[in-house]
Amino acid sequence: MPSLPLYDLSKKKVGTIDLNDSVFAGEIRPHLLNDAVRAQLAWRYEFKTANSRTRTEVQGTRKKVYKQKGTGQARHGDEKAPIFVGGGKAHGPKPRRVAHKINKKVMRAALVTALSLNQKEDRLFVVDKLELSKPSTKAAKDCLKSFEVDSALFVNSGEGDAEQFFNKSVKNLNKVKFLKPEGINVFDILKYKNIIVSSKAAKKLTERLSHV
Repeated sequence: MPSLPLYDLSKKKVGTIDLNDSVFAGEIRPHLLNDAVRAQLAWRYEFKTANSRTRTEVQGTRKKVYKQKGTGQARHGDEKAPIFVGGGKAHGPKPRRVAHKINKKVMRAALVTALSLNQKEDRLFVVDKLELSKPSTKAAKDCLKSFEVDSALFVNSGEGDAEQFFNKSVKNLNKVKFLKPEGINVFDILKYKNIIVSSKAAKKLTERLSHV
């Protein structure tokens, strides 16, 4: 069971916290990260809406352009053929679904891999409380400076006014994102590189993922 320092917002050590092995020190399977990110991006852009008209969908006469033989020109049917300006598109794009399916067990295992990798590489920080008495972008920026990171994913439960004030404070910062424990995902973990999680949120993550 990994034992990590427990910090306050200024990165002053206030204790230690024991994290669940199965969630924060689980088996690292990098290939699952690729599957999870592909699935997330496919869900985000699940439907391709580009639509071109074929020769049967283009408006126009079906009358033959000219007689079949004797003109000295190539043989053609109607003006809706793809080779004519204004004709239909040959093999053009059509609306389609591009979902990449992945089952829940694999997605949970990918999350464990991402969290465990961050913990192993010392890019996971546990904070006693992510709370502020009032919304303050400056206080959130100072927190980042204290942890010596310029990009971070804050994971906070968002319960109570003090936690909500902190969550609002990070929204104006670049390369920073706030998520609740139930919304944490592989794509954002990889994108923001560092995770700063409250002790309460760490417990909720354990409850969510410990049965992988």
